[in-house]
Amino acid sequence: MKTCLLLLLLLVVVVAAAGAHGAVTPPRPPHHARTYPLMRAPPRPRQDVVIDGKETTIGLAIAYHFRGIVTDTMEIFRMVLAILHPATPGSDDQDYFHLIEENVERVVGDYVDHHNMAQLVVYKDSLGSLLQRYMEAPVTSAIYPDKNTIANSLSTSIIANRFLVEAGERPQSMIIHYADLASIHLLVLKDAAETYTTWWAGVSRWWIDLNIQLDHYISYGHDLQNTIVDWRNDMLDCTYDEGGKYDVWTVVDRVEGITDICRQLHGTNTCDNHCQAYQVNMNRKVSQFVWEYMGKALAEWEGLKVKATQMAAHATRYYKSPVFEKHH
Repeated sequence: MKTCLLLLLLLVVVVAAAGAHGAVTPPRPPHHARTYPLMRAPPRPRQDVVIDGKETTIGLAIAYHFRGIVTDTMEIFRMVLAILHPATPGSDDQDYFHLIEENVERVVGDYVDHHNMAQLVVYKDSLGSLLQRYMEAPVTSAIYPDKNTIANSLSTSIIANRFLVEAGERPQSMIIHYADLASIHLLVLKDAAETYTTWWAGVSRWWIDLNIQLDHYISYGHDLQNTIVDWRNDMLDCTYDEGGKYDVWTVVDRVEGITDICRQLHGTNTCDNHCQAYQVNMNRKVSQFVWEYMGKALAEWEGLKVKATQMAAHATRYYKSPVFEKHH
C-alpha cells in the first residue's frame, strides 16, 4: 500500500513538473533543421539581392540562398526564371549572358569556348520551361504532373546537357556557366528533398540524389579551379638573356597579349624578381576571380553536402526498414 502511494505521489510530481515547463512537442521534421559550422554566426537574411551578371550571378545568388542570406526559396526561383525566361525576350537574357562572357574574358582573354556558350544559351530556353513547370506544379495531384515528376525530368535534362559546361575545349572559359547550371540543379534537388520530407512520409529519397550530385559538382568544381590556375600559368612565358652590358628578363603573357621587359646592368640583380612578381600579381587576380564566381558557390555546396550526406543515410535506412515495407 505504501509503495502504491509513493508511486502515485511520484507521478503527480512528474506531471506537475511537465506542466510547469510547458507541454512536450514532437521534434520538427529533419528538413526544417539548419546547422552552422562552429564559430560561424547565422547570416542576416536579406531579400535585396539582384542577379545582374557582374556583382551577382545565378550561382552566387543560389549560394546566398544555401547560406541563408536569401531565405525566400520562391523568390530565388523567380529570379533565376527571369534570366532563363525574361519578360522581354532578347533583353535581360542577352544582357546577362553577354556580361558573363565579358567577365570570363577578363581572365581568359580570347580563349573562349564560343560554341558551347551559344549552345548553352539555346538550352536555357528548355531549362527555363522545365523550371517554370516545377515552380507551378502541385506537390501531389492525380490529374497533373506533380513536383516529384517535374523534378525528375529537370534533373535528367541537366545531367544530359551539362557536358556543355564540363566537356568543352576551353573549360576555363565556362567557369561561371558551370557554377550557374550546377547551382540550379542543386536548388531543385534540395527543394524537392525538403518538400517531400515529412513527418508522416519519412525522409525523401531526393536527399540521396542531392548527395550524389553534390559529390559530382564538388569534385569537378575543385578540378576546374586547379585547371584554370594551371592553364593560366602555362600561358605565361619568362626568359632570361644575358648580355654584355645589360641582362634582360622578358615576360610574355599570351592571354593579356603583353610583353613585359626588364633590363638590368650586367652583374646587378634589379630585375631578378621580375617574372615572379608578374606571376604573383596575375595569380592573385585569377584566384580572386575564381573565388568570387565559383569558390563562394562551391563552399556552400560543401556545407550543404554535410546535411545531404546525413539525410541520405536516413533515407537509405528508412526505405530498407520494416516500417517502410509494412506500409508499402
